[in-house]
Amino acid sequence: MGFDLLGARRRALRAARRIPDDAPRVDVEVRRGSHVQRFRQELLADGPGWKVTLQILDGDFTPVRIDEATTLRAGSLLMWFLRPGQPFEVGAFYHGRGAFQGYYINLIRPPRLQSSPWVIEDLYLDVWLPEGGDGVLLDEDELDAAVARDELSAAEADEVRRIGARLLARSRRPGRPRWLPRGVGRSPAESVPALRLRRDAPGTFHAARISGRIIAFGLYLMAAVSATSAGFAAFTDAFLVAGPAQDAWRLTLLGEALLLAPLALGGWLPATRWPQPPLTDERSLFIATLASGLAVLALSERTEWAGALLPVYATLGLFSLVFAVCRWRFDRKVPVFALAGVAMTLVALAILVAT
Repeated sequence: MGFDLLGARRRALRAARRIPDDAPRVDVEVRRGSHVQRFRQELLADGPGWKVTLQILDGDFTPVRIDEATTLRAGSLLMWFLRPGQPFEVGAFYHGRGAFQGYYINLIRPPRLQSSPWVIEDLYLDVWLPEGGDGVLLDEDELDAAVARDELSAAEADEVRRIGARLLARSRRPGRPRWLPRGVGRSPAESVPALRLRRDAPGTFHAARISGRIIAFGLYLMAAVSATSAGFAAFTDAFLVAGPAQDAWRLTLLGEALLLAPLALGGWLPATRWPQPPLTDERSLFIATLASGLAVLALSERTEWAGALLPVYATLGLFSLVFAVCRWRFDRKVPVFALAGVAMTLVALAILVAT
């Protein structure tokens, strides 16, 4: 599923397989006519809009062949995506060695998922979308047989076929699959660490996401400023004399900042779209702030360093404030380290400004 930059995908897949002992789990009962299977899965997300679970097939699992090239075996990793009231569930299948195999879509009766066990009534027809191949409908003969046994009405079977054909047609559209939650990227298993963080420590998750988007905004803006400045330097006299060209350059930079800010902070740019594991946490940020604050007190020539240090402490203070607000808002806890970091950066900034 694309280039694995610096092995990030392999690390995420390894982390996905390490299910914490205390992770919340849910029992799932899958009924396909008279055949019933029961599974216990890690519950990654349990919101009103989406339910996301993770399943690793154990050693007792009997291999299941999906097509000529794909067989589910013990050790396979499966991620399931369910929406209450939606007539299908989506599975992202990974080989035991970590390779993405494809999306498996079960046509089901709209489930009710209020309590465990979740009961999934499989309506026989499935859609298989292999990685790098064309999607196909599976088990059409079993759907016909179910109608012949009076397990399904002809009208219900026709509706199942219609939904299956629609999903197959949607799968041929380019881009990210539209049946997955927005918080899940193109390779769903890579989102597992972030989904666990959001489940177990929502304040840290949101703080890390906002901080990452602020950093991404700064990087995008730096690139835009560099490209724009190079263009104005090459084709105008904006940096030689004050005048209309210089005014146009400044207005262009302002326009780029105003355009990029909502796109980056709203998660619409490539580096900000999908959740990532946090680059830091509240305690680590406090330690960095403490060390930086002590450095300010130790500097004998603060005036010479003030211009360089002011943006550093302003950034540390901003990130500490983000962690403080998010921990208080989502975890309902007093963010001691984050508040201490904010206080220290304010003291450091006051000392620098005073000098």
